[in-house]
Amino acid sequence: MRSRILAVAAVCSACGAVNNMPPGDAAAGDSPTETPRTYHGMVAETSPVTFGGGPAPNCTYTMTLRQIDLQLGILASGAIVNGQVQDLNVEAIVGTCMFLPAAPSITNYTLMSAVVGGATTKLTFRERAGDKPGTSLVADLTAVGGKYQAQLTFHRNDLGPPLDWTVAVIVPLAPQ
Repeated sequence: MRSRILAVAAVCSACGAVNNMPPGDAAAGDSPTETPRTYHGMVAETSPVTFGGGPAPNCTYTMTLRQIDLQLGILASGAIVNGQVQDLNVEAIVGTCMFLPAAPSITNYTLMSAVVGGATTKLTFRERAGDKPGTSLVADLTAVGGKYQAQLTFHRNDLGPPLDWTVAVIVPLAPQ
């Protein structure tokens, strides 16, 4: 019975120690209890990017990203502590082709890292498992007069050339 009580006491004391740790992404000197301010930006649609092509029977396609929605949690110090992106991928055929384009799909990304380099913070996102197409996402975040803007670069990486594509878009962010 005594060993059971000691085990419960050890578990309870460990929980308190873990709970008092600062968040892993918080910058040095940031308060662990500080609530990040949410910055949000949306872009309705990118210009189409052409990919594919080559000799028959290969087809030429376009990729257009729509409803791009970016949210970042930013501390007063400028440290980025969380973020997510969602977009709608819309593929279309250029001309005629016997192979249909991929069906439109929503892709979600979660912030994995934020690395400060001078006036720009490099953000790396991870695509949610199972989302299609396989895409990497990085962003360059800069401060612009009390607001932020992010240049997002999406790159399809589940297929090689000529079926991969890269789409870049600037998303202005405003505090919420």
